[in-house]
Amino acid sequence: MIRELCAEHRALEAQAAQLLAIVSGAVPDAAAVAVLRWGMAQALLDHCNREDWLVYDRLLASGDAVATSIAWRYRQEHGTLGPAFANYIAAWPVGRISREWVRFRDETEALMTGLAERIEDEERVLYAHVERVMARRAAA
Repeated sequence: MIRELCAEHRALEAQAAQLLAIVSGAVPDAAAVAVLRWGMAQALLDHCNREDWLVYDRLLASGDAVATSIAWRYRQEHGTLGPAFANYIAAWPVGRISREWVRFRDETEALMTGLAERIEDEERVLYAHVERVMARRAAA
């Protein structure tokens, strides 16, 4: 399960790298951005839904106080990812991307940095608790 979620993270990181490569260009390519962003939005939504079911629900039901506390904190932050990405897409229609390419680049880079930090943090902290709780359950 954790391996699958990490694989989804790698896919999101690859999409983020593609998006960053596009926005690093001097000439706006709003059409390429639009296609990639919608694909990322769907991948992010799918991942968040799977993570909700596979990680948060398990940790919250584990009876482990530390895991429950971590799960609540991450789940609250987790709930802001989708809306933040949706707001980013809504705020940047194709016409605006073309007109404000440098500003769009800056906002995209900031959003992708936040996504990368979130992925790293989840794998380092959150997933470690999932593995600990699952190992304890398997040993019982």
